[in-house]
Amino acid sequence: MSPAASSPTSRPSVPTARYPPQNHILRHLRLSHQMTGDGTLTATMPILDDLADGPLAEGGWLRLGAVATLVDSVAGHHAVLQVTPDWSATLHLSTVLAARAEGEVVTARCSPLRVGRNQVVTETSVTDEAGTEIARSTCTYARLPRRDDTPVVDSTARENTVDYREDHELNPRPALDDYLRISPVPGEPHIELPMHNRIRNSFGSLQGGASIVVAEVMANHLAAMYDDGQRRSRCVFADVHYLAPGRGGPFRVDGEVLARSGHLVTTRTRIFETAGETDRLLQTATATAAYLD
Repeated sequence: MSPAASSPTSRPSVPTARYPPQNHILRHLRLSHQMTGDGTLTATMPILDDLADGPLAEGGWLRLGAVATLVDSVAGHHAVLQVTPDWSATLHLSTVLAARAEGEVVTARCSPLRVGRNQVVTETSVTDEAGTEIARSTCTYARLPRRDDTPVVDSTARENTVDYREDHELNPRPALDDYLRISPVPGEPHIELPMHNRIRNSFGSLQGGASIVVAEVMANHLAAMYDDGQRRSRCVFADVHYLAPGRGGPFRVDGEVLARSGHLVTTRTRIFETAGETDRLLQTATATAAYLD
């Protein structure tokens, strides 16, 4: 099971095929959800070089986009359990990356802040094996009234594990940007992003975690542009608002620098769907990149 990440007011039909399919971002990240007997929901993700911003042996950090995708997955799972038999859609996701992860896996623990009639708000803490908090996120989900094509969720199950790992994984594993086909345009504040099955959510729309990776890439891309590529940067904060579902693509991704102060660059990313006569704004994000050198 996975959360839906789209719009609170409209959504395409839910695919009948298994979700997530093979060669999908949630499987590529090797996510696993665990529910204990008391109803506590957690999720894990391995710490891998291709999910980091540099070789782990040389001090690389897990990327914010990978961590936020883990968060969106477990928080969305939690939201669905709260609203079943209805469904949920992501409205907002904010993530702060705070520290380097040590060990082999990180664990996300989701807690409800508010479960209301129309919205569910959660807070998720991500820790490494030493217990260090490496990230924290807040998420808001909208309740979507049940339809005939809404998936059925067993909300009474209190002990289970859902493993999203690939049956047949790519070898060697590609860099996350390459896997998601995210291509920054050299020297321009734009990213090229086609729609493909690796980034579709359970409604067939642009997956929420993948769009956070796009905001992360744009923040680092703009930081490099405005520094003439002299220094490396790391995205340490991203705040994404989901406005409408991106059904067919392709997408136009525009970025701009909002502020520069010392070693920080704050940016805005907007994702548009360009399939129709007029471009449609799907998501807007604010992200901050910090220079490392």
